[in-house]
Amino acid sequence: MQDSAMHMTGSTRGAFEIRICPNAVLGMGIFLALVFVSYLGRNGVLVFLMLGMAMQVRRLDLAWRDIRNYWWVCLLPVWAAISFLWSDHASLSLRHGTQLLITFVIAITLANRLSPLLLLQMLFSALLVAGVASVLIGEVRPDGIWIGIFDSKNYYAFTMVALVLCSFAFMIDKSQTPLWRMAGVIGAALGLPQIFMAESIGAMIAAICVLIAAVALLRIRALPPERQAPRIVSLCMWIGGAVLVMWYFSEPAFELMFELTGKDATLTGRTDLWAVAVAEIAKAPFSGSGYRAFWVEGNATAEMLWAEFYIGSKSGFNFHNLYLSNAVEIGLVGVAAQIALLASGFILCIRWLLRSGGAAPLFFFMVVSFVIVLSFVEVPVFFEFDTLSVMTLASVIYGLRASRELPSFYTPKQAGWTA
Repeated sequence: MQDSAMHMTGSTRGAFEIRICPNAVLGMGIFLALVFVSYLGRNGVLVFLMLGMAMQVRRLDLAWRDIRNYWWVCLLPVWAAISFLWSDHASLSLRHGTQLLITFVIAITLANRLSPLLLLQMLFSALLVAGVASVLIGEVRPDGIWIGIFDSKNYYAFTMVALVLCSFAFMIDKSQTPLWRMAGVIGAALGLPQIFMAESIGAMIAAICVLIAAVALLRIRALPPERQAPRIVSLCMWIGGAVLVMWYFSEPAFELMFELTGKDATLTGRTDLWAVAVAEIAKAPFSGSGYRAFWVEGNATAEMLWAEFYIGSKSGFNFHNLYLSNAVEIGLVGVAAQIALLASGFILCIRWLLRSGGAAPLFFFMVVSFVIVLSFVEVPVFFEFDTLSVMTLASVIYGLRASRELPSFYTPKQAGWTA
């Protein structure tokens, strides 16, 4: 498969033949639909589903093969879907769980039909369009915070962080063409200001930590192989320590940042939220209350928290911790499944980056690292029809593919292997 949507060849008559890769076109459409889901609503979801299913139908034999090869990746959404059996809101759990499963399957298909570099190029282009659209037709919340074309400041911030990480990967990879490296500069210039416009302190801190870790890992890659392992262990220890410190001091840190920036501090009571979450988890520690069955109108505890934190819309609120939030709804079994995804993606992408180098492995390492760092103070994944969730799943799949398909020693040209 070609690493471009179009391939042009000349003939003796001076004419050009244009070859279009259907998977590249479908992939571009899928990412555009994802980044515009908040703005287009159901129409964006419909486009995402239609294009995703079209990519699978093109090669049903490969679709079934991919599901067999990566069946364990789908354990999380399958568990979420079957939680309707004990959920107080069975129809909600079944519907959202099924939608999550479809999103996972489409993400698996994307990561098997497109080469890592091609997917990165498609994703960057879609994020760039979203960034431009957020500036031109974006909206402002009633409290004055810019949210672009998205329905929440966090989703806006996460998307712009993804754009900056894409841009950084292209800029730092010397094997990229001057055009793509310049595109990276443009993407960074567009995305950075919008991260600050979204005023998501957690996203800002997590992005800084991830960029520092990426630079450190690239420096480790330049070392002789025998010196890499101890440096990686040291880096992981530093990252783990930073995450724990961020988690422990999250509330006072957020209060200080809100005081310095003059923002409303009514959402800084994370420890109070976590205490409620722990109490809810104790009621059904292994199974949870049911996927998407807690933050529902009529649930006394949810109503109390909405009132306490002045959430009049009764939507877009969570426990501000990925593991506690999911443990409430899908129990420790579901949390174990999501930890397996994040941990495997993190380890595999580190190995891939050290063996290969290049924009693609660097970006996917940064994505999964960003999610892990942010997971202790936010709930960045896993959601249906969500760009960051699809990117995280792609990190896992590509990391697995790299471990299976790339030889132990290879030339730099093999770093961007195709599907």
